[in-house]
Amino acid sequence: MKRIIALVCCFVFILPLVGSPVIFADEAGREQKVGSEEPGLPIKLTADTFDENLLRYMASVTEGSYMLSPLSFRYALGLLLAGASGETKTELMTALGVTTEEEWEESCLAFNDFAAKYADSAKRELDQVRKWKKEGVVDADQAEPSRALQLANSLWKREDITADFTAEYREKIEQCYAAEYYNFTRETAVEKINTWADEKTEGLIPELLPADYDSSNLALVLMNALYYKNSWKNPFPEEFTEDGDFTLEDGSLVNKSFMKQEERFAYYEDEDTQLVILPMKDGVHMAYVLGSTENLEEKVAKAEKTLVRVTLPKIDLETSFDQQELVNFLKACGASLVFDQDQADFSCMLDHQVWVDDIIQKTRLKTDEDGVEAAAVTAVMMVETALIIEPDQPKLFTADRPFSFYIYTGGNKVKHMIFAGEIVD
Repeated sequence: MKRIIALVCCFVFILPLVGSPVIFADEAGREQKVGSEEPGLPIKLTADTFDENLLRYMASVTEGSYMLSPLSFRYALGLLLAGASGETKTELMTALGVTTEEEWEESCLAFNDFAAKYADSAKRELDQVRKWKKEGVVDADQAEPSRALQLANSLWKREDITADFTAEYREKIEQCYAAEYYNFTRETAVEKINTWADEKTEGLIPELLPADYDSSNLALVLMNALYYKNSWKNPFPEEFTEDGDFTLEDGSLVNKSFMKQEERFAYYEDEDTQLVILPMKDGVHMAYVLGSTENLEEKVAKAEKTLVRVTLPKIDLETSFDQQELVNFLKACGASLVFDQDQADFSCMLDHQVWVDDIIQKTRLKTDEDGVEAAAVTAVMMVETALIIEPDQPKLFTADRPFSFYIYTGGNKVKHMIFAGEIVD
């Protein structure tokens, strides 16, 4: 079986030693104020809207096609939050929209449980196919199913720093994040971190940091890697795939390879939005959205199974956020002390003065035609503008112009936003 969707995210906090200046500026070189809502983000500080705020902010500062992982961001922030103390912790929790650290941990613990069940299901499926091969039920040459949902967290400390992670911090990390511990030197930091990222993402992200990355003041690295691989419930027939025109925002055309099929999918439309939800195995879904993404969760909840003729371009997308975009997002949410070399308090983590200097996230997404059985989508009430469609009158969903995509768990109620992005070129 071919890989249908393979997504990887590595997320890194870089914490330097005190002594090097930290300057934050926007693309025009203007100093950015802490708590600023630029560029045009109405910050709503509640846990329910954290992902929404992140996606809206990144869309406002990004040009071209991109993707990111709100879930990986949550895990990395959890590693940071667990080590914060005093006002630094209070301010960070306020910026994240929670009143206690446990509230943030609950989301990660819930996904840990989901990932464990996913892994068990994938193993059972593989074991069953191998059993059938031995019994002659299926052909011995038939490709075996290949699915994965792997989370990895790691904590890195420079070897010459005598202070160690505190027992309190280690206990927190073990309970929620099961992080691995590593050491590095100024000379080996880049190579070691890149090797770990390469291994944890099955080779999809072989280089997180460039070879010339300045690690001279690097003290700690808090790192999360997320690797996901799954299949469509309804595969796209390869014989229907054909090249076609994709219309860019400026009206120009580019050629893409489009997959096509007609099937009953959860579907929603109104005067501003059209969306279709493609199911994958074990409760993971991918929503494709044309038009407005405002109030997306409400629209997803109203989607109902309908016969839809879908036309979707294959995706092969790699994105790096390494120009302070995520730093500026946290600052826009009001987190300032974590970036202050004099006032940042991470004494719960270790007895050594550190602060956050850089945040890096790198992702990759591939889609193609193949797929196997997945969990069904729960149908709910349709909006007033939706119609009941007869089998010979399918709705048309043709993603031949810029669209957004979301990969999440929870069916018609979004529970964990794993990956999200936009295709505009």
